[in-house]
Amino acid sequence: MREVAMPVSDFIAHQIDRPTPDQSAQVNFRDDSIVVDDNASQLLNEIKQAFSTKTSKRYGQFNPDLGANPVPAWLRDFLKQQMPFSTLSKKLTEHFVVMLEQMEASFQGHLLFWQENNADAEWLYVAHLQHQTGLVINSHLEISETVYADLSHVGFCARVNLTHWSDSISEKYLTISKNRGDRALLDLFNQWIGFADTVNTTADTSEFLNIVEAYAEQLPEEESKTYREKVVDYCMDQDKQGEPVLYKELSYYLDEAEPERFDQFVREKQEQPREELIPDKAQLRKYVRFSGRSKEMSMQFASSLLGEEVVYDAENERLIINRIPKSLLSQLKKHRHS
Repeated sequence: MREVAMPVSDFIAHQIDRPTPDQSAQVNFRDDSIVVDDNASQLLNEIKQAFSTKTSKRYGQFNPDLGANPVPAWLRDFLKQQMPFSTLSKKLTEHFVVMLEQMEASFQGHLLFWQENNADAEWLYVAHLQHQTGLVINSHLEISETVYADLSHVGFCARVNLTHWSDSISEKYLTISKNRGDRALLDLFNQWIGFADTVNTTADTSEFLNIVEAYAEQLPEEESKTYREKVVDYCMDQDKQGEPVLYKELSYYLDEAEPERFDQFVREKQEQPREELIPDKAQLRKYVRFSGRSKEMSMQFASSLLGEEVVYDAENERLIINRIPKSLLSQLKKHRHS
């Protein structure tokens, strides 16, 4: 299979198998890098896509209080070309296994390590890839078992902006995400990498949306509705791409005629000056949609409908719907006739 040009300069995987907590972990190390062909390219791209869309991402740095963490020293040796990538990945895997065997937890899967280079920075990715057993009709037209990479449930994943870290450009050069599962394993991943939070996405997004709302109140009603939706759409798109929201770029997107207007408003209202936002998607969704459910009913609607199509009667705690969706209206009419 032909090789594919990608910004990935190194890619390697090691296998760890510990079926039960009372067994020693069996490790299968790979000695050399994996060729980044079509299959490898697709695998890494799908893992990155799963990582970028996770809502559980946290942003921070290597914990400065964790003096015993050897990871930063190994990364420095790697960047100075004093340690090959294969050695770096092996040391990280060995470090993980030592920590794993100090706790009662089973573990299976592969630890994947790859480095990417682009015009802006060097990146190191680490991911826990698990496999699932499924059924397939083989070439003999018989049903047999097969094993496949479970990309819908990618476990722990970490991304280090090596350039920002080594040049001390930022305090949020390390991003991690984890699947729900064994709490002990989740803590193990944190300790293994040596992660410490430096960004509170919930608080930052809450402050940002308050500023957005204050700005919207200065606009005509119809314009403010469109403006809110454009803000959320832009923030959601940036999050899908794994990129922060830069206020200057958002300001230009909102108003090309006055590209600095929104950015200046944000700067005036912020408690602490910041040029970008890593948004909390859950808050963004709630900002543009109202939703709720009970045992008997589920309801949600765009916030832009409130006031005309949907009226909130606060005194009687009820909603008056002036424009019923066609499909629902059709069902109600059929029910009435029956």
